[in-house]
Amino acid sequence: MSIDSSINLRNDVIFRAIFGYEKNEKLLISLLNAILGLTGDKKIVSLTFLNAFNIKEYLKDKLTILDVKAVDGTGVRFDVEMQVAPDKSYLQRIMYYLDRLFTEQLKQGDPYEKLCKAISISILDFIFFEEEGDLHNIYRFLNVKSKRELTDLKELQFIELPKFKKDKPKRDMSKFEKWLLALKFGEIYASDLENLPEELKEEEEIVMALHELVRASNDDMIREILEMRSKARHDEASRLYQAKMEGKEDVAKNLLEMDMPIEKIAKATGISVEEIKKLKQIRK
Repeated sequence: MSIDSSINLRNDVIFRAIFGYEKNEKLLISLLNAILGLTGDKKIVSLTFLNAFNIKEYLKDKLTILDVKAVDGTGVRFDVEMQVAPDKSYLQRIMYYLDRLFTEQLKQGDPYEKLCKAISISILDFIFFEEEGDLHNIYRFLNVKSKRELTDLKELQFIELPKFKKDKPKRDMSKFEKWLLALKFGEIYASDLENLPEELKEEEEIVMALHELVRASNDDMIREILEMRSKARHDEASRLYQAKMEGKEDVAKNLLEMDMPIEKIAKATGISVEEIKKLKQIRK
């Protein structure tokens, strides 16, 4: 059974539909333990979802941010987001969300001592840190002079999937690397679940996630969300393009008023000579 390549674990809608359901708590726990490298008695064993996925809610909101928020049994809070494309304000937005995740713990009258750690995890389907060779980078507060850490109460983690190379034998992969394999190539594996590599078959939660991917690919409401979001993004891109072109046309009109040669105006604005000639005719 083949799966549409657009329906994959790197798609933010699909990611939220699989890892943001309370019934799939086991999947998010496994993913978080793998990313954070938690083993033994330090493992996360239970989660409470702070914004559990509600498919009808997202049918109403075409451009909502599809992050997954949860808190573990010790009070540590997590915000996990799959980001499919670069965004100029992405870092500022992630920092803002982390601050909210941290500060929203306190109710009126609560002491600051009740604040627990907040961790933002961004799984990126693009390169964000060109200068960093590692695909998994972690940021906390530290003294820029001594490099000593001030606190780990707030933490930003970034995982850049394009930097993951599957050149290591699967039998030598860590749990984290196997999850990266599933996130990056899940739609390929889900198309032939009977012939999964043995190293992935032994990872129960990864197999479950791939089965959930197949389920999501056949869910009409999820497909509707995907289509609506795609259309909304195209509409937004068109709106921005039109606004940009209108700005350029205003510049071209001003340059025409100054009797600048049409060829120079075209070069300065990026508008074709033919379009500028039309503007000139309208101006007359």
